[in-house]
Amino acid sequence: MTVITQTLELIGDQRLVLERTQAENVLKVVGSDGQVKFSIFITASGPVLRFEGAGLLIQSTGPLAIDAQSLVLQGREGLVLISGGEGNIRCEGDLAIEARQQNLTAALGNVNIKANDDVILDGERIRMNC
Repeated sequence: MTVITQTLELIGDQRLVLERTQAENVLKVVGSDGQVKFSIFITASGPVLRFEGAGLLIQSTGPLAIDAQSLVLQGREGLVLISGGEGNIRCEGDLAIEARQQNLTAALGNVNIKANDDVILDGERIRMNC
């Protein structure tokens, strides 16, 4: 497979490297230490961004929105969602939540459950007021 490489020198001894093959184009930002900081893979199925090293932080002083046909967030070692204000999860269809164990806590106030139909509790034991 033939690889065509073009390099553009950047300030601070960094480089922008474009590698072109029959299958894809890859645009890389290479740090002064020679390590790839991030890459953009342009493939037939669309672009892929890959960040290497310390990670990625996206900051916005205003709203930030992601709009896609479908969305997957995957944390290989964990996932945390934090809001300093209100939080909502809304689905037009069904919502399924699955975990080894689940804990639902209201730090101040009620836990309210409302259903338009039956509320079904199915467990080995249902313990109330314990």
